[in-house]
Amino acid sequence: MERHYFDANASTPPLPRVVAAMARAMAEDWGNPTSTHREGQRARHLLEEARRALAASLGVPPAQLVFCASATEALHLLLRGLRPALGDRPALVFPGEHSACLNPLRDWTGVRWMPGDPAGAATVVQMAASNETGILYDMPPLPAVRIKDAAQAWGKVPVDLGDCDAAVLSGHKIGGPRGAAVLWMRPGLPWTAVMEGPQERRRRGGTEDLAAILGLAEAVAALPGRIAANGRLAPLRDALEAEVLSWSPDYQAIGRDRPRLPNTSALLLRGHTGESVQIALDLAGFAVSTGSACHSGAVRPSHAITTLGFTEPEARSVLRVSMLPDTPPQAVAALAAALKKILKI
Repeated sequence: MERHYFDANASTPPLPRVVAAMARAMAEDWGNPTSTHREGQRARHLLEEARRALAASLGVPPAQLVFCASATEALHLLLRGLRPALGDRPALVFPGEHSACLNPLRDWTGVRWMPGDPAGAATVVQMAASNETGILYDMPPLPAVRIKDAAQAWGKVPVDLGDCDAAVLSGHKIGGPRGAAVLWMRPGLPWTAVMEGPQERRRRGGTEDLAAILGLAEAVAALPGRIAANGRLAPLRDALEAEVLSWSPDYQAIGRDRPRLPNTSALLLRGHTGESVQIALDLAGFAVSTGSACHSGAVRPSHAITTLGFTEPEARSVLRVSMLPDTPPQAVAALAAALKKILKI
């Protein structure tokens, strides 16, 4: 059976140039970048070359970047490192934020949800783009430490770091490998390292995964073309939504009237459960996801959907379609036909 992948917001296949760079590094450049011998120093040189390339892409000095294993790790390091200096002052957080951000905030005295009273807030955490709906968000201009979760926006739309003090980016969302992510921090943040070690200028202990970082650098080199290709997906997304919405007045495309990622559609299919539709599509050869997250073995309605004003049953009826930059129109048409058959339209 031919497979069609429509879950790019969860992960993307690594580009061929990424795979080649990683294979070469694993075979030839396996030295520890902290070692002082020739093999170690070559690894250090390649690591810093990758850092410079990434910094140039983001328009920031290389020394401000910290390589991490995932965006989740980067958010934990950032938020837990800020907590001691910011004391009992609360965090102001976008209600639809990913659990990777919400979990380390459990250590904080208080969390307020945007839009809310910003008075006294120590930090503001804002998604650049929702991973579930694709809706784009601006960073509020507040006198606090402003953190941008750009993991989902990176590679789909241009990412600007000029409106924030720290940001998190993820490699496997842009055709890079799992195991490579980036934490950027503006100088002067009251931040303390929580993973001690000599690596990454003592900001993140643990030997760097050089192969993954070099693969990430290759993905970053391809970013301009990837952003342009993603931009061309908006008409395909709009056509899919128009087709689905024509089947029933009970169907809805969440965020259709707002700026969104060009590759993402959150289809609210009232009268159906997103999980059952997702399973049926998987059996038919289509990889999609739902608007629900699995916690401790129980499927719960997505908070990212309910915070937009939808009910829990409606949140359970959401199907997320997220396209790759090279998704062809024929695959979108095939998805629409399969979905129509499953919904018995």
